[in-house]
Amino acid sequence: MPSLLPETGAKMADINFHPDDRVMSGIEVVKNGGTMVLALLIFEGMLYVMYMEGEVIMSLLCGIPLGLIMIAIACQCVMHFLGLGTMVINEGSMILRTPRSGKKRGKSFLDPLLERVILSPMTRLIMRDMDKDGDGRLSFKEFLDEMDDVSKSEYLEMQELFEKHDKDHDGYLTPSELKEFIKESGDDNWAEKKEGNWWSDDGN
Repeated sequence: MPSLLPETGAKMADINFHPDDRVMSGIEVVKNGGTMVLALLIFEGMLYVMYMEGEVIMSLLCGIPLGLIMIAIACQCVMHFLGLGTMVINEGSMILRTPRSGKKRGKSFLDPLLERVILSPMTRLIMRDMDKDGDGRLSFKEFLDEMDDVSKSEYLEMQELFEKHDKDHDGYLTPSELKEFIKESGDDNWAEKKEGNWWSDDGN
């Protein structure tokens, strides 16, 4: 009996796969996606309890981003089964690949909302947590102190990003510089940055 779950979503030839991608089966998408959504629902429930007990600010700061992440995961799984993309595993993370994956995107009308709801609060929380001397800026040492078991390549990559966003070259990141650092560290425009057509039509 044929499976009711499509194995690869969108046509493989249309998708820009990263060399480290492993295409997920339909069963894997349901299992992994469902587990992640369930875990986020549990956290949302805990945050709702905090909200009801009067912890309004913290519950909203954490609850809204988690809710958006949960919706995004669910939407990506649906897109996989509608044939609008293909879910893959890359470095342990579940990611939806589409024909636009890895390519530079134009600005979305949602960008200002996402920046205000997620990026700005995240920047403030990171700055507050890492800024040990409380001077309102972040040194590279303070940044590294929060990271465990950093490899040499990761160290050099982070140092390069840090120096790039240290616009005044004073050895510190201001909150606005840190925000840009966070945005670029999560950038996934790898197809624009690599030379040659290094992905293949069959995802290998």
